[in-house]
Amino acid sequence: MTDRVLIPGIPLRARVGCTEDERLEPQAILVDVELLCDARPAARSDSVEDAIDYVAVRNDVESIAAARPYALIETLAEAIAAALLVKYPAGEATVRVRKPAALARFGVPWAAVEVVREGNA
Repeated sequence: MTDRVLIPGIPLRARVGCTEDERLEPQAILVDVELLCDARPAARSDSVEDAIDYVAVRNDVESIAAARPYALIETLAEAIAAALLVKYPAGEATVRVRKPAALARFGVPWAAVEVVREGNA
């Protein structure tokens, strides 16, 4: 499979951070999602029922981020990738979680973790 569904820069607020104080209030994060899939069925039918619905993916990402506090963005990225691979017909999920505030005091625009996981599609 070489087709991809790309959803870059999903803006969210999540309780994520190494310390309990950092997790008290939701903070801004950005999530990039890339799903390897076979887009031919959707292209042939011209129907969203045969496609990976990117609105649904975005909503799922938001729900996972809001589900609980996360100490590490690695854990959040892993949870998102795993859930998307279970729900959607994708052979691979790449999830990048960017945390803009992590290194802002040093003038760094964001810190991120990217995970790549294979599915069964």
